[in-house]
Amino acid sequence: MKKLVSMITAMTMAVSMASVTGVTAFAAETAQTTQRTIEVNGKGVITAKPDVASIYFTVETKEKTADQAQKKNTEITEKVTKAMKALGVRDENIITQYYSIDAEQVYDEQKNKWEEDGYRAYNRFLVKVNDVNNVGKYIDAATKAGVTNVGSISFSISDPNQYYKQALQAAVKNASSSAAALAEALGSTLGSCISVEEMSSYNSYERERAVNAKSMAFETAAVDMAAGAEDGANIRYEDIEITAGVIMTYAY
Repeated sequence: MKKLVSMITAMTMAVSMASVTGVTAFAAETAQTTQRTIEVNGKGVITAKPDVASIYFTVETKEKTADQAQKKNTEITEKVTKAMKALGVRDENIITQYYSIDAEQVYDEQKNKWEEDGYRAYNRFLVKVNDVNNVGKYIDAATKAGVTNVGSISFSISDPNQYYKQALQAAVKNASSSAAALAEALGSTLGSCISVEEMSSYNSYERERAVNAKSMAFETAAVDMAAGAEDGANIRYEDIEITAGVIMTYAY
C-alpha cells in the first residue's frame, strides 16, 4: 500500500514539474516574441491658389401683379446673362440657385388689417468663372446690367485631388520623422512600418469672402460704378490649404 502511495506521489510531482516547466517556457517565448511599437500621427499641408470663383447674384423686382414682376425680373436676368456671356462665361456656368414670386402685404393701421401690396419676384443665381484675378469686372458688368444684389464670393480649386496626394505624402514623411525621433530618444533604432491608416479628411477646398462695401447690396439706380477703380471692384482672395493625416505604427 505504501509502495502504491509513493508511486502516485512521484507521478503527481512529475506532472507538476512538467506544468511549471511548460509555463516558464511559454512565458519566455512570449517575452521574446512581444514586439515593441511606436504609434504616431502625421499631418501634411499643401497650399494652392484657387482657380474657380463663384459669384452669387440676385435680381429682385416688385410690381403690382405677379406677371409684371416676373416679366421685369426675366428681362433683367437676361441682360445680366448676356453681359456674362460677353465676358466669356459659358451657359453651364450660369446656374439658378433659387427663384420665387411672392405676394407682398402691408399693414393698414387705419383699417386695422393686412392688405395686398403687389408681388415680388426673386431670382438668385450663381456665376462661375476661372478668371479669379479679375472677378471685379464680372461684378461690375452684372450690376450695370441690372443686378440688385451681389452676395458672397467663394474661391475654390477645381481639382483638389492632385494637391491632396502631395499633402498625403507630406503626412507620411511627417509621421516617419516623428517615429524616428521617438525611437532615438528611447535609445533604439526605428524598424519597419507595421501599419498605416489614412485619417478622415473634412477639407472644404474653398474660401468664402464677402464682397467689399463698394460692391455689396447694389442699388443700381444709386451706384455709379465708373466712380472707382477702372478695373472694377477690388476683390482679393487667399490661398487654400489642403491637409491630409495618417496614423502609422512602427517597430523599434
